[in-house]
Amino acid sequence: MNNSISNLLIVLTLGVGFGCSDAPRQQRGGEQQETQPTLELVAQSIPSYIVVDGRVAAKKSAEIATRMMARITDVPVNVGDAVKQGAVLIRLGAEDIEANRASAKAAVATASLAVSEARRQAARMDTLLAVDAVPQVQRDQAHLQLAAAESQLVLAESSLKNVETAASYSTIVAPFAGTVVSRFADPGDMAAPGMPLVVIQDNEKREGHVAIPASAKEHVSNGMTIEVSAKGFDPVMAAVTSISTGVDPMSGTVEIITALPATWIPGTTLTAQIPVGSRQGIAVPETLVVRRGQLTGVRVAGPEGASIRWVRLGRRITGPDGEEPDVEILSGLEAGERILL
Repeated sequence: MNNSISNLLIVLTLGVGFGCSDAPRQQRGGEQQETQPTLELVAQSIPSYIVVDGRVAAKKSAEIATRMMARITDVPVNVGDAVKQGAVLIRLGAEDIEANRASAKAAVATASLAVSEARRQAARMDTLLAVDAVPQVQRDQAHLQLAAAESQLVLAESSLKNVETAASYSTIVAPFAGTVVSRFADPGDMAAPGMPLVVIQDNEKREGHVAIPASAKEHVSNGMTIEVSAKGFDPVMAAVTSISTGVDPMSGTVEIITALPATWIPGTTLTAQIPVGSRQGIAVPETLVVRRGQLTGVRVAGPEGASIRWVRLGRRITGPDGEEPDVEILSGLEAGERILL
């Protein structure tokens, strides 16, 4: 009998203890839900984008070649070298040119002497004709010889000029300041007209060359900014500087050019996001996103208190005037639900 009463008292005591500890916990949870500020999700207009690939290019790039056939004697630059405008890149053998120059100079000297002599003879004939010492035909013949000598001098000077022009081709210099990015020639090689020997690129700001579908051209204009990213570089908002007026018949695309920082490496593949209108969706401030490893979620207010709702995120939406960016919610939340701030 006594044992039964003792067991009953223990059960009642435990029941009262559990009742007392439960009520305050529920009350505190209710107070937290009521006092925690929330934000109601509403549908909004969210920009739509297409993602296209492109490449980084230097603003200036030149394949250096020669206009003459000659053997290469010196290549004083290597890949990666910075060069100034006018710096020597290639030297070609000029033995034949030197011989031609000497011959052309001799021809000019000979023609000059012939012109001087013909002028003296023409002047002498003019004097003699004035006193009727020679016939008119002899005077005319002297002037004809003068004209022929002057023509020979013009021809010789032209030949010399051609040789000097060819001599200038034997030393190839940088057309602008930049960096050597490719080298295809070594001393002893034979250079041919039009064959690239060295490639240089300037060190100024880079350009992004992107091919967009022709249907998206109406959404792009000069001066607008688009988000451009590339592996190894921070994404940037790049200004559109040029839009092609034609459509590539093979791919049905239009090329646009954007301005990029000088630190981007030419030849790098880039990705650009092209705006193509808008759609209805929901977005939340990026600061409210909860991250657990690769999972992303948002704290949602519900009848039973706050809970984390795992969601799938879309792209960031930058607010105006430097506001905190929002991030689009692709799935996991619907308009009308409330999230905790």
